[in-house]
Amino acid sequence: MGALREVKLYKTDAVVLRAINNRDVDQLLVLFSQEYGKMRVMAYGARKTTSRKRGAVQPLCFSRFLLHQGREIDSVSQCEGLEAFPELLIELSRLCYASYVVELVENSTIEGEASEIVFRLLLETLRQLGKNDAELVARAFALKLVTLAGYKPVLHSCASCHRSLIGREVGFSPAAGGILCMDCARNKPPDSFIRCNRGTVEILKLMLVWELSKLEQLKVDAGTRRELRTLLKAHIEYYLGYQCKTERFIEMLGGSSATLNNA
Repeated sequence: MGALREVKLYKTDAVVLRAINNRDVDQLLVLFSQEYGKMRVMAYGARKTTSRKRGAVQPLCFSRFLLHQGREIDSVSQCEGLEAFPELLIELSRLCYASYVVELVENSTIEGEASEIVFRLLLETLRQLGKNDAELVARAFALKLVTLAGYKPVLHSCASCHRSLIGREVGFSPAAGGILCMDCARNKPPDSFIRCNRGTVEILKLMLVWELSKLEQLKVDAGTRRELRTLLKAHIEYYLGYQCKTERFIEMLGGSSATLNNA
């Protein structure tokens, strides 16, 4: 009698970034775990109303998975929810910014490449999105994520001449690597940089170094929020080569937390 085939099972705790319906009752899950980074697994039967997997495989859930190694794709044998972040489902703005965060993670990370710091940042961001200023938390997350990817923008001096910044207005150029003094900005084509207020730069500096839980101390007006969105969008698209679909949806609905919640 031949030897019994070894069943290869392993555990991991992961955030569900996305769940894609597959056939009638199955779901393809995109997860991000501390040990394995981004991974795709199949949750067979997860869409059945009687499935025990149903609650733990929802997008934005942090769950514990028992996975079975497959020949082509691993599958979910068992799972249980650890955190569901119900606050994110109460307000449209929180849900939108949470979707923005997980979309950035999915499209800026390499499958199978573990990153404990990105995993911890993602988990803490989901927690803070439910109780802090969701827009500022999401923007700070985006800035920290692109910095971890190796594309930290120059914020403390001119990225071109390296002199200290003076004056109320500066330029921002992803191609140049960050902030430009207006003398250097004027020497570039008008469509190659974005004009912004020095105050916006100071907010970016704080976002980069502060813990997410401290962002509630910031008082950021609507104009500065628009500049933050514009600068970060340009920087992310230039370096990651990706246009965030959720960002476009947020812009379509007005961009701010107030307009999103009134949509």
